Amino acid sequence: MKKVMTLLFLLAMMALCMAGCGTEKEETVPTDTDFIDNLQKAVEARWALNQSSQYNETAMSGMSVSEQQKAYTLFVDTELEKIGNLDDYDFQDASIKELAETYVKGLNLQKEGVQYQGTEKYTELSQTWDLGYDYRVVALVELYNNHGFTVNEKYKSEIEDFVSVNSQAKEDIAIQDFVDDLSENINYSKDEENSDEWSTYYTAIIENTTEYPIDSLALDISFVDKDGVVVYQTSDYLQNIKAGSKVRSSVYYDSTAGDFETIECTPTVYRDN
Repeated sequence: MKKVMTLLFLLAMMALCMAGCGTEKEETVPTDTDFIDNLQKAVEARWALNQSSQYNETAMSGMSVSEQQKAYTLFVDTELEKIGNLDDYDFQDASIKELAETYVKGLNLQKEGVQYQGTEKYTELSQTWDLGYDYRVVALVELYNNHGFTVNEKYKSEIEDFVSVNSQAKEDIAIQDFVDDLSENINYSKDEENSDEWSTYYTAIIENTTEYPIDSLALDISFVDKDGVVVYQTSDYLQNIKAGSKVRSSVYYDSTAGDFETIECTPTVYRDN
């Protein structure tokens, strides 16, 4: 009898175990479709906040700078939370993955730019918050046009706003990419022809490799010695650089500042529009 009871107990445990295993759901890995669905939820949640009585244009205009910055942080975080970690997705379409990364890059740039909202750091704001908006526009419009992204009817005007500025956003991104690359690759060398024992000049040739004209380009140049100390600073300002054209930057160096080892350049682009 004891053996029979033991056997019955073991059989009962096995049955329970099998029943449990049978009802246990396998975890599914989110894919491209899930990303597009989550992105729709993300942008609509942000737009819902933008239209709410608490965060609409009128409400935002009455806020202090710190209150506005908290609101902007909420807008970005709302999207990031609903999208989730891109590493968790199993993207089947490489183009959708790239667009997802572009969109999240835009969100992260905007999150970085929150600190400049309401301040006079317009260049920093342009290179973070505004540029982040451009990345979001380009990615979202491409997903909308070619990859099945859609929004509810009440948000049609918002997506149409994105479509209307898509061309400008592409231009802004291309020019900023050019400027970022320029800071790494510009090469100033001594202008032997125009330098003499009293005056020393350094020049660099800059080629606009984008499809777009560059209205204005400011170049802040530092001459740095072997210890990393900036011994001399100067600047140059170039205007109306046509697409595909080459221009020369020429700067004076005060030789009384001493020897230097490297020349560092920080370019900043300005647009008339």
